[in-house]
Amino acid sequence: MDFPFLDFGLPLWAIFFAMAATGLFLAWFFQAAALWLMFNPKEFKGWRIPLFRTLGLHQLGLEGLGWQGLVPHQKSVMAEIAVRLMTHKLLPLDEMIKRIPAQGMSDRLTPPMQETADLACREVMLKHKPTLWESLPSFLQNSIIFRIRGIVPEVAKQIILDLQKKPAYYLSLKTLVLDVVTSRPYLVVDLFKSAGKDPMAYLIRFSLVAGLVVGLLLAGISLFNIQWYWLILVGIVLGALANELALESLFFHPDHGTIRLGKFTGFFFRDQKHISELFAQTAAREVLTTENIVLSLCRGPNAKNLSSLIDYHVQRVMDLESSGIKPLLVSILGAEQWVAIKRDAAKIFASKLEAHLMAARVYLNDVLRIEEVIVERLSGLPAMEFEKALRPVFSRYEWMMPLIGGFWGALLAAVLVVLL
Repeated sequence: MDFPFLDFGLPLWAIFFAMAATGLFLAWFFQAAALWLMFNPKEFKGWRIPLFRTLGLHQLGLEGLGWQGLVPHQKSVMAEIAVRLMTHKLLPLDEMIKRIPAQGMSDRLTPPMQETADLACREVMLKHKPTLWESLPSFLQNSIIFRIRGIVPEVAKQIILDLQKKPAYYLSLKTLVLDVVTSRPYLVVDLFKSAGKDPMAYLIRFSLVAGLVVGLLLAGISLFNIQWYWLILVGIVLGALANELALESLFFHPDHGTIRLGKFTGFFFRDQKHISELFAQTAAREVLTTENIVLSLCRGPNAKNLSSLIDYHVQRVMDLESSGIKPLLVSILGAEQWVAIKRDAAKIFASKLEAHLMAARVYLNDVLRIEEVIVERLSGLPAMEFEKALRPVFSRYEWMMPLIGGFWGALLAAVLVVLL
């Protein structure tokens, strides 16, 4: 057979070697570049052209003469996915709050809240009855303060118990997650980038093999002296098929359909536990931190409900503790003054609760086990549920993979045409 390679002056083995090496490099380069461009740059770099947005090209990250990563460009959509995933599938609010032992949390809140009780007693009495308070002997002042300090454990425990009964009434987990990811716009990008770290590394490894094989196939096909344009077409088809096969091998699972490949399962499912760990690390350390939970509880949209709860329990316990001498207190202080004293004392407790909860963060971390729970939930999801949870981040751009494969396949075929 007359080999056209010989006209170029290269031995057959050299052409096959050159095509294998070139295919390996081109497939790796374009795959790595495409995956990098999914997440980078986070901000648009270049000159914006209004016409591009009118034409809808901004949906592909094209705002003009420049580029923005596809995932950062769709960060609002990614934020919605993150909120839905973390609040519905991974960390239901009811289960999270119920893991906090009421007695254990009360034991940790009691000492600082007793200090607050001391402060509240002095401040409230000096505000409403300064002359009366200062005229009391110190032992009587201390006796009153001691009695008030005694109500603190009951107040702390009742607050935790009521939180566990209706957690959604006091804390909006959805708002918490949404506020965090919107206040740090690219945190959601890092969140899904960490989860996709291993699958992306797999796609790059697969591209090395695919480029090598496609290069050798093209070199072998060229032995049949086909026209250059047919060679280019074959390169496009082989490159597109290679990238499509990469995706299929990544996400393949026997439950997807009727196709069976023995016990073969895609890398995405085989590495489910590690992918879950990577996602959980970012989610628990950057989004669902105990600090963010406390801030949302004390400053979020439902914070007024928490204040009302504290007001109710403080006033209720103060009435119970003073039930025997309440007529005397009312006669001395006046009914309106007694109500005002209880209300002001409750406000002081409410204002200090955030600091007290922050001081108990280590204990909350231990009992909530947020990172551990996310790993357990995500890695324990059935295969199809796991795919539904994380694949939407990548599926929006999977259609680009065959195009990229076709491009490097055409370029590889063009190299062969030059050699011929």
